[in-house]
Amino acid sequence: MKARLLKERRFLLLCAAFVALALLGYLACRLAALWPELTERLYARGIYPVFAQFFSRVSGLMPCSLSELLLFCLPLLLVWQLVRLLRRRTNWLRCLAGLIALCAGLYAVFSLGWAVNYSRLPYAQIAGLEVRDSTVEELEALCLDLWEDAEAYRAQLTDSAQAYQTEEGVAETLSQVPQAYAAASERFAWLGGSYAAPKAALLSLPLAYLNIAGIYSPFTFEAHVNALESSLLLPATACHEAAHLRGFAREDEANYIAYVVCVTSGDARFAYSGTLLALIHAGNALYDADRAAYARLCASYSDGLRADLQSYNDNWAPYDGEAAEIQERVNDGYLKFNGQSDGVRSYGRMVDLLLAEKRQREGDDAA
Repeated sequence: MKARLLKERRFLLLCAAFVALALLGYLACRLAALWPELTERLYARGIYPVFAQFFSRVSGLMPCSLSELLLFCLPLLLVWQLVRLLRRRTNWLRCLAGLIALCAGLYAVFSLGWAVNYSRLPYAQIAGLEVRDSTVEELEALCLDLWEDAEAYRAQLTDSAQAYQTEEGVAETLSQVPQAYAAASERFAWLGGSYAAPKAALLSLPLAYLNIAGIYSPFTFEAHVNALESSLLLPATACHEAAHLRGFAREDEANYIAYVVCVTSGDARFAYSGTLLALIHAGNALYDADRAAYARLCASYSDGLRADLQSYNDNWAPYDGEAAEIQERVNDGYLKFNGQSDGVRSYGRMVDLLLAEKRQREGDDAA
């Protein structure tokens, strides 16, 4: 009897410890938001890269997704617990305490091992970019620059007016992401580090119906890319998820980093993919600001570029539906909970960084 009571006491203490860690994680996230400079120096460039690189390389030893395999094991664990309850080998209160401890432990890992990154310095400040309000004329000029770049990169890949099709498979493309980041880190040191390549998601089809092109798992330090993603945007999507792995949590910043990494990779296919990503976001912003200017931009597109953009839209069209709308609302709430007050609109704010980079580049050229 005494041994059983001791066992129960240890179990409850363990549950309490997980709950305490969850509270500590929540407190750490709230305090980190108050001191972004300290968060950047001690956590984003100190603690996080050490753990992320180590666990990324460990989970990267598996050819498939460790996090998805663990997810597959979850129903088996629940069934096992249900069988134990039915056979009265445990009780409901103990099971409930264990479930609370599991959720608390997962949140503790999420918050302490990842979510603090939402409070690091803005990427504009890290990269020395001046973000400010811009005119419609500046936005239109940015779109025209991106269009010219996209046409130039496409010309290096094909001269066909048909939609461009790459011969490289998903696995080969994903394996090239670390090299692309290594090239970018020669100019932008904060993008360096030894991290595993993104992986193709085993659950790509369900993710497609949720309109999710990629997802990062902070529990196993794995970046995932939907294997059904259009080959045109696959490199940019992979670089976006790899940016999360490197501690850049904000979506707008991960999009911009993906663009930077792609265009500095030295690979025309990556450069074209990143430029298309930037052109789509900048073009959407121009459409909202001035539809006549947007019409002029689209009229400039070559038949080949139009075919590529149509191919990208056609790739995702079969998966549009109510599930995708629900996912967007959930993601909006998730982003706002983690301090991105614009919610899903933050995906479009990469345009501010593109405009700031354009002004900086033109200023350097004038000097």
